[in-house]
Amino acid sequence: MSVHYIIDGYNVIKQVSFLTGKKLRSGREGLVRFIELYRPHGSNRNQVTLVFDGQADVSSPQFKSQVIVIFSKGESADEKIKRMVERSKNPKRIVVVTDDKEIMFCCRSIGATVSSVRDFINSSYRAKQADSVSEQEDKPELDSAIAMRITEDLKNIWLK
Repeated sequence: MSVHYIIDGYNVIKQVSFLTGKKLRSGREGLVRFIELYRPHGSNRNQVTLVFDGQADVSSPQFKSQVIVIFSKGESADEKIKRMVERSKNPKRIVVVTDDKEIMFCCRSIGATVSSVRDFINSSYRAKQADSVSEQEDKPELDSAIAMRITEDLKNIWLK
């Protein structure tokens, strides 16, 4: 049974140390890459949708991804997330990732599961840690923040 993760994008970006302080586009793209690399949503069969305030044509990611990015156009991202859960045929298969109390209350009352930002991010760290231990015990593990910083540094070196 696959699960649909609906993520309050800016709520996550504002709370994750390796994404805070970046320009909006860099933060969004960093979050998409983090999700692709560390799979905090678990199985690749699970669908992931990031919801942001704004217009899609202004600054959508410029690379292909399995992560769906939605800009809320004419309504807040909060309202868009609540409406997506309300209109779902099976809200019990939805996990909403946010720390916004109003979204949490609304989505839980409809039947969706709610995950805090910390739990969502930490689940990817624990999953990655377990994978690296089972694959190769003597291989050093990179912290996700360091890995993202290395990726950014290499991008700056090679793409300029």
